[in-house]
Amino acid sequence: MSWAQAVTKASTVPGLGADTSLRPAAEKLLHARFADLRAAEARALHHCDANAVHAFRVACRRLRAAIKVFGKKRLRALDDRIEHLQDVLGDVRDFQLQVRWLSRHHAGTSDARKKLRGAQQRLRKALALWSRRSEPLLLREAARVHGGGRLGGSRARKRLRKRLRDLRREMRKEGQLDPAAAHRIRIAAKKLRYEAELLRDAFDLDDTVAALADVQSTLGDLHDADVRLREVAKDKRLAAAARAERRRGEVKARAALRRLARRASSLHDRL
Repeated sequence: MSWAQAVTKASTVPGLGADTSLRPAAEKLLHARFADLRAAEARALHHCDANAVHAFRVACRRLRAAIKVFGKKRLRALDDRIEHLQDVLGDVRDFQLQVRWLSRHHAGTSDARKKLRGAQQRLRKALALWSRRSEPLLLREAARVHGGGRLGGSRARKRLRKRLRDLRREMRKEGQLDPAAAHRIRIAAKKLRYEAELLRDAFDLDDTVAALADVQSTLGDLHDADVRLREVAKDKRLAAAARAERRRGEVKARAALRRLARRASSLHDRL
C-alpha cells in the first residue's frame, strides 16, 4: 500500500439511504465534509508532513464534490476558493515528495528544499486568506442546497451515470498507461469516486469506491514517477531508478484497472 492510500477516510453520516429526503441528507453530508476539512487542516498545521498535506488536499476535493453534487448556484460559485487552497497544497506536496525521493536515492536536495520553502510560504498565505475570508463565507452559504427528491433519486442517478460514462470512455482508449492517458483516467476516476462516496449508502457503492481509490492511488504513483523522470532526466543513475519505479507501478496499475473495469461494468448494469 502506498502512503497516499493511508489518507483518513471521509466521515460517514448514519441513517442515510436511497429514500432519505435530499435536503437533510445534503446538509448533513456537506457539513460532514466541512468537519473533515477542518480536522485535516488542524493536523496539517500541527505536523505539516507529506501525509498530512495530502489528507488536507483530499479533504478539499471531497468538500468540492459535495458542493458540486448538492450546492445551489451561489454555493457552487465559491468552488474556486477551495480549488486555490487545494492547488497550493498540491505544490507543497509535490516538493515534499521530491525531497523525500532524492534523499532516499542519496542525491542533492538543496534546490528542491528551496522550492519547498517557497511553496510552504505560499501555503501560509493561502491558509490565512482561507480562515479569514473563504471559510466563513462558505459556511454562510452552506444552507443553499438542493431540496427536492430523494438521495437515491433520478438526479443523483443521472450524475453517477455521467461520471461512470466518462470514466469508461477514457478506459477504453488505447495506451491506458501512457502519461497523458493515465492522467485522464485518474481524473475521471477521482470525480466518480468523490461523488460515489457521497451517494454510497443510496446505491450500495462501497466496492466501487474501493476500486476507484485503488486506481486513483496507483495511477497517482505513476504520475509522480513521470514527473520525477522529467526532473532527473539528465542524471543517468537517478533516471534509471525512476524508470524502474515506473515499471513496477505499471504492474500494479494494470491490475487495479482490470478490477475497476469489472466493477464499472457491474455498476453500469445496476444504474
